[in-house]
Amino acid sequence: MDRAPSTTPDFVRTFAHIGDPVPASDHAPFWKRWFESLVEHTPALVRRTAPDPSDPGATHEFDSIGGVNIGARLVLPSNNTRVCASLVTVHGDHTPDPLEISARRWQCVADEGIAVLLIRLRGYPGSQRSTGDLTQSDDQGNAWITRGFDAQKHEDWIVPQAVADVCNACRVMRNALLHRDTDTDIQVDESIDHPGVYLHGSSLGGGLAAISAAQLIGKLRGESIIDRLAIGTPSLGDWPRRFEQPRGTAVHLKRILDKNPNRSDELMARLKLCDAIVHGRKVRIPTIGMLARHDKVVAPECAAAVFNSIDADPGRKWRFLIEHGHHEGDTSNNRRIALYRRALCDFFDPHRAPMEALKGWESLMHEGVTPPKGISIDTE
Repeated sequence: MDRAPSTTPDFVRTFAHIGDPVPASDHAPFWKRWFESLVEHTPALVRRTAPDPSDPGATHEFDSIGGVNIGARLVLPSNNTRVCASLVTVHGDHTPDPLEISARRWQCVADEGIAVLLIRLRGYPGSQRSTGDLTQSDDQGNAWITRGFDAQKHEDWIVPQAVADVCNACRVMRNALLHRDTDTDIQVDESIDHPGVYLHGSSLGGGLAAISAAQLIGKLRGESIIDRLAIGTPSLGDWPRRFEQPRGTAVHLKRILDKNPNRSDELMARLKLCDAIVHGRKVRIPTIGMLARHDKVVAPECAAAVFNSIDADPGRKWRFLIEHGHHEGDTSNNRRIALYRRALCDFFDPHRAPMEALKGWESLMHEGVTPPKGISIDTE
């Protein structure tokens, strides 16, 4: 269960940090237009037949907003277990491992009866056929996060486009498990009326996951669409605080702000539109978050603010602490990360309610390196 960590007062303040949840003045009309654009097209999950050389490990693809082709790898149970739910997982800002390697980490989740879709955001390896490589700086020095940030329209910034990539991934998995709009035969447990859709993201992906969950709440036939959420050291939150000591993506965005002082209010409002703290208030589903006491990329208090913004009941939120985020730390830290990954296997088990599934992990949420009795972990 979520409880105050037994640590120093400084860390208590860090993990209790609350960012500004007040939305930008044009928040509602912007996201209304965005959603209307999203649902103009029904994407389909199909097998990839023309490889994207940037990551040949993508097994599937779908088209997202703007006609951008998104590559993905589908991981299915290896033990003949019938599928009861689906999971979309989103990577961070760094160049992720090849999809074939990343898929191995998710096999234990898939074996619980989950169809896992590992997506690559537009411009990342595996999703570069439509866009080229957007992870490398262009002639103006733009990183991925700043693509379109200083454009004239909010819609031209890459972040709301990436939110669409995540939402469309959730849409195609929901339809695939209902045997709609797909050429992929997934062996679904037909006794399940509405297979669940789960969502996971790390760092940049954690912020995108929180925003995407909010945008899908109650939008399609009155269903929440996303049933469980996991976010690890989430980014995209509390930008004013992050700019006080810029690190990670904040460095690139602050450079654009400094170059355009006459547009400061406009660009800060643009950031506010995609602030995960603002969106988190709409998310009321079971959520587990991995948070770090120290982090050189995402300020720990800003990541905590994203997690704290999630409006799930206290009994349905779990805070899993590690010492160092975005860092290959010591053996103890790596062990804690491995424990978190193993806990996700239980959290996403569609046969158990999250509270039941995580009961054995409660004593390990804030410290410890020994897994619950009968559970082994892979530290790869």
